[in-house]
Amino acid sequence: MTNKEIEEYQKKLQEIIDRPKQPDGNPAKGTKGDLQELARKVGASTRAVYTGEGGKQLGYDAGISDLIDNIHTALQTATMVNMCEIAAKNYKIAITAAIIALLSALAAWAGVVVMALIALLSQ
Repeated sequence: MTNKEIEEYQKKLQEIIDRPKQPDGNPAKGTKGDLQELARKVGASTRAVYTGEGGKQLGYDAGISDLIDNIHTALQTATMVNMCEIAAKNYKIAITAAIIALLSALAAWAGVVVMALIALLSQ
């Protein structure tokens, strides 16, 4: 997922969350369906799990708060993956720059040594 796509999905999530509530205080109609669709697009889970009797884990359709959390986590993960890719690319650039700086320093040092030898030989 590109950074631009991540930003678009974050804006879409914010738009869904910011919808006016119903008069009884419940979320706007269609909110859960829109969140489920957005979750599928970003690769987030639309299910939630709880531990039932006897320690058995049971799944159920995620509620609105679970969907928001799952979407947010998926977007954070995608952002971190992108940042790692950028860091890996910049690592190579930094190594290249360091090698060039080292070669420049060696060339300058060699120039100083040559000039010192010329000065010594010309006396």
